[in-house]
Amino acid sequence: MEQKYKLTFTENNIQDSVAYVLVSKFNIEPSILKAEIEDDGGMLILKLKGDENKIKAGIKYLADSGIGVSALDKHITRNPEKCIDCGSCVSICPTKSFTFDPKTWEVHLNYESCIACGSCLSSCPTHAVTLTL
Repeated sequence: MEQKYKLTFTENNIQDSVAYVLVSKFNIEPSILKAEIEDDGGMLILKLKGDENKIKAGIKYLADSGIGVSALDKHITRNPEKCIDCGSCVSICPTKSFTFDPKTWEVHLNYESCIACGSCLSSCPTHAVTLTL
C-alpha cells in the first residue's frame, strides 16, 4: 500500500526523527516529497509504502506523539484536451511534479510526486487541471 500524509510539527517535536521511527519500528518506507522547517515548527509531506496495518500503526504512533497527521486523499487530474502546454503549472508547482519536455514542448504531470496542494488550479488559464477526491 502507498499513501501520502501531511505531518505538522511544533517547536516541541520538530527534532523527532520521523523517518527513522517509521523504518525501524514499523518497517515502512517513507519518501519525503516536501519539507518546510522553521524554528517554531514545520510541515512534512510523506509518501509511505508498506503493509496497510503497519502504516496505520505508524500514523497512530506519530499522532500520539503530538505530531499533526492528515491523509492526502486528493489528486490532481490533468486534461490533455484542454491543456495548451503554456507551462504556468510548471513554474508554480512546489514539488516540480509538472515538467516541460523541451523536445516536444509538452507539459507532463508526475502523479507520484504530486501532493495535490492545488497551486496549479489557479495558474491554469484553460482550467485543464482539477482537484478530485
